[in-house]
Amino acid sequence: MHRVLAVLALLLALAPASAARAATVTPPPPEHRADPSLTTYVERLGPFTIGAYETLQKAVAAKPPQVPGAIVAMDARLVDEAGKVLPQHITMLHHLVFTNGGPDDQRADPSCPLKTTRERFWGTSEELRALTLPPGYGYPTNPADRWRALVMVMHHRAGEREFYVEYRVTVDTRPTIPVKPYWLSIVPCSPDPQWTVPGAGSRTHTRRRVFTIPAAGRIVAAGGHLHGGAKSIQLSQPRCRDRTLVRNLPAYAPAGDPLYGVRPLLHEPDPKSISWWQSATGWPIRAGERLEVTAAYDNTRPHTRVMGIEHLYVAPPLDDKAAAGCAPAPPDVQRLGAEFPHPRMTPPKVTLTLARLDADGIARSTTTGAGKRRSVVGRVASVFVRDFTYGPEQLTIRRGATVRWHFADHVDHDVTLADGPRGFASPWLSAGSRYAHTFRKPGTYLLHCSLHSAYMSQVVKVRVEPTRARPRRPGEDRPRR
Repeated sequence: MHRVLAVLALLLALAPASAARAATVTPPPPEHRADPSLTTYVERLGPFTIGAYETLQKAVAAKPPQVPGAIVAMDARLVDEAGKVLPQHITMLHHLVFTNGGPDDQRADPSCPLKTTRERFWGTSEELRALTLPPGYGYPTNPADRWRALVMVMHHRAGEREFYVEYRVTVDTRPTIPVKPYWLSIVPCSPDPQWTVPGAGSRTHTRRRVFTIPAAGRIVAAGGHLHGGAKSIQLSQPRCRDRTLVRNLPAYAPAGDPLYGVRPLLHEPDPKSISWWQSATGWPIRAGERLEVTAAYDNTRPHTRVMGIEHLYVAPPLDDKAAAGCAPAPPDVQRLGAEFPHPRMTPPKVTLTLARLDADGIARSTTTGAGKRRSVVGRVASVFVRDFTYGPEQLTIRRGATVRWHFADHVDHDVTLADGPRGFASPWLSAGSRYAHTFRKPGTYLLHCSLHSAYMSQVVKVRVEPTRARPRRPGEDRPRR
């Protein structure tokens, strides 16, 4: 799920309207866990066309439900024109974020008060977890609201594919208790909210951030977003002895899932499911409450471009006294886990390679370099990224040397580790930008652009300088043989 957050301020503002199409009306699907008497509105974004091994990003206008009321559940998936769901191992919904600017298109995101991002009220990724809320709660919606969506899709095959993003929204038109969404990203309010787990040191890598919730209320639902290698994401309450309020756990697809058979595998697969927490009673929080989000990842091997996002839904308070103290855990908690057979609850080991597009248009796995070679003996090496090529594509440097990538294309690229001794990744960068990395551990680094994996790759070999013998001092005995 990659320009996911602050890019909405520009791209979503300029997004063209989706093609006109009347919504389909159905009863709620099972995934929504909603009152069967309610109505679900089915809308589509698209059609979109994605090329061979392409990562497509689009910001488009989206339609809210046709009636005023409250959203009690929502989900999304990729479909073809006939409505058939597309399998992830062929065409994958990698990130999807919905924003709501309200009727005047001025509603701001409460998690980013200094940005112009609109209110992010729901998102999903490879985990495809539906938004659900406890009975009687809902996110207010109005046909006049200005919705937008940021779509990121990956295609794992040769040739083009046409697809739609189909989203289903269940609405309750009766009075409900309103919820406010909070999007708590460990890398907050960023167009590329990622970091890299280096794959060294302790077995677990953690990263955390503290957020301030401006208004009193009750947390009644919470979900998480994580990437491959994740162990958990949790929400804790520092003023109450750092107790854990919510812990969302990833579940990975079984080893036989077709996704793990994709060759070349262009990125480490995300969890196939992340648990969802909800309670009608909720956790009471006070105005100005500080909450901490902590993401935990496996650190025995690198995991690049990971994320940690907690989605909170906060209802109005019922009792100010409960929020002032440290209320006991709500008694009616529901924890929704994986809904597929044989989930793996620990991150599976995934070995990535480079991908190289052959003359027949098929991308194939490789661990070797191609193209120009250069060996640098100094402490700094320059690489120029232009015309979808790293120059040189094969580079040998000494340990401790710094490589500087200079970006010249007017489209975004990055430099990301696919496999190697230590993980790192640059942000998305375009013409005039630079990025530098110092290689302190020897070995072979397989690098690619995460947005153009089958088209851009580089191999960097980091050598150990031979130890030079100390000159013999006058009168010093030669070592015996």
